[in-house]
Amino acid sequence: MTVDLAVVGAIALDEIHSQAGDIDQLLGGSAVYASLAASLLAEVAPISVIGDDFDAALLEPLIERGVRLDGVVHATGPNFRWGCRYSPDGDFRETLYTRAGVYDTHPIVVAEPIREARFVLLTAGNPEQNRRAIEQMAAPELVAIDTIEREVAERRDEFREQVRAADLVSINTLEAAHLIEWNGDQDDPELPPAAWREIQALGPSIFILKKASRGVEIFERGRRTRIGAAPNVRATDPTGAGDTFAGALLSALARGHDLIEAAVWGCACASFAIEAFGINGILRSTPDLIRERVPQITIDEPGLSTRLPQSR
Repeated sequence: MTVDLAVVGAIALDEIHSQAGDIDQLLGGSAVYASLAASLLAEVAPISVIGDDFDAALLEPLIERGVRLDGVVHATGPNFRWGCRYSPDGDFRETLYTRAGVYDTHPIVVAEPIREARFVLLTAGNPEQNRRAIEQMAAPELVAIDTIEREVAERRDEFREQVRAADLVSINTLEAAHLIEWNGDQDDPELPPAAWREIQALGPSIFILKKASRGVEIFERGRRTRIGAAPNVRATDPTGAGDTFAGALLSALARGHDLIEAAVWGCACASFAIEAFGINGILRSTPDLIRERVPQITIDEPGLSTRLPQSR
């Protein structure tokens, strides 16, 4: 069976603290959120490594959504674990710890059928693992990278090389500042034209600036488009919102929608992800429910309208 999207990233056990409460040993990880979101429209397969302390029964929600798991390898050693604490409004996150475990120590191996995937999403994580994965892919039509602050800050040069090989990069202001060593106001959700020009010079044709509760901003071929977040959504747990957005966006692109339509779909999908702890929000979503939120999302570019993606 043809895979529309391969998602390279961690399958994690998360510890989360937010204004809505605290929870530990929760299924998470960038590959999980992105794959669940993408599965609403596309055939998707995560490429990951899980440890021998990971309960395989936790993967049942992915199986029920039709996510292919033949790209998930079991290895001896501890699983990826991550903990965080959010600000009251959910827009700022403090990472308490990241313990990569077998995800860093066991080399990524891409199963044969997945190598033919049309699109590849390299999610937040070890750039060496991303490199191994992309080298095993046949000839993807589009390679996307979704970044995370810690890895960009600590392994900037490696990420810059990967960005040069990507077609699309999804990034927030702080990550962009690390990427280009920009000394401007990193709390400002906007980027000045000089910063954008330096990012664009790295090579990808599409940059998406993630602005949390303010939505996203797309920079493509000299055009900037601002897309708002879904209004009146309570942010119980913002974990995985960026991964959800990226997976949903790429799945809509795989279904033939243009970039703006796909980004609107991604924002609508991400609004469900933040409404409950962990993956529960995205599990509650359906294509029909997401379509209901699409008209609520603003597009700051006159004359544009969106066609609603249809489920697979």
